[in-house]
Amino acid sequence: MLNKKDCSPNYFYKMVQNYKEAQLLFAAIELDIFTYLGEFKDYKAVALETGYNERNLKFFLNSLVAIGLIEKKGDIYRNTPIVDRYLNKEREVYLGGYIVFREKMTQLLNVVERVKKGPIDYVVKNNKGVEVYDFYKLAKLSIKEMYTGRVQSLLEISKSLFIKDKALKILDLGGGSGTLAIEFIKNYPDSTGVIFEHPSVSRLPKELVKEMEFEDRIKVLSGDFTIDDIGKDYDFIIASGVLDFAKDSLSHMVKKLYDALNVSGYLYIVSHDVNEEHTAPKQSIVGWLSSHLDGLDILLDKNSITNALETGGFVEIERDNIQGIMDNLQGEIYIKG
Repeated sequence: MLNKKDCSPNYFYKMVQNYKEAQLLFAAIELDIFTYLGEFKDYKAVALETGYNERNLKFFLNSLVAIGLIEKKGDIYRNTPIVDRYLNKEREVYLGGYIVFREKMTQLLNVVERVKKGPIDYVVKNNKGVEVYDFYKLAKLSIKEMYTGRVQSLLEISKSLFIKDKALKILDLGGGSGTLAIEFIKNYPDSTGVIFEHPSVSRLPKELVKEMEFEDRIKVLSGDFTIDDIGKDYDFIIASGVLDFAKDSLSHMVKKLYDALNVSGYLYIVSHDVNEEHTAPKQSIVGWLSSHLDGLDILLDKNSITNALETGGFVEIERDNIQGIMDNLQGEIYIKG
């Protein structure tokens, strides 16, 4: 945020600089530079392997050094540790494809023209995210990203709520790839689960469930969770980034969750934490701006979600009352009131 005491234009210059550095990051990922620099390597050798122009490659690598993505000794270069961990295709948790896709998915093209002319009529009329975004590809590319925090958070929560040998029935609502449900089932061998996803996405969790040989323990249901039956008798319902998009049917959706959950069950909610003014957090506001300019209007503020849950009979559990809960819990836990 701009400091009121700062009358210098450097604030704006810094924003322009950050934009240029982001462009370098995306270019390096698309050029697959970081996969070649797991160890120190001469730029000429990289040029020979890739076929890239030797002269321009050296200038490009020096720019990546300047912004802290790689390091240099003489004429040899190597990834920094964090870059090597997430942007080298040879590493276990490669996120390069996911990062590039998210950038293209949310990029702000032709903003001036779109602000002047307004949204797309059919997008406004239907107000369906699946008509704007490729959620299947997003779900597929985000699988590895989920292991950088979301999976760990869920499993830490489950340890605090359930004993290992308890037979549980869980629902991963709008679960994308179904990774959260799959990891939960792995850790609770007597449990069963349901992954509910839109038909345009559901073939992905079906593939993963089959690959894991969990067909007898996890069912994948296809449909629109705001309209269709989501099942019942669940001990644990995961609703990660789901209620944000139930704007036109929030009360109805909360009732469905309440009816689907067992008396002693838990509801795990993760939202985009949007404030009532729709001005924060900036990652959510800016990240969804492109879809809003297209005509979508589906992102709910957190207070609306919280109020709907409380009105619908849910009670949030204070974090201090969840024994052993991790400090970076990404959502909230609710029970029936």
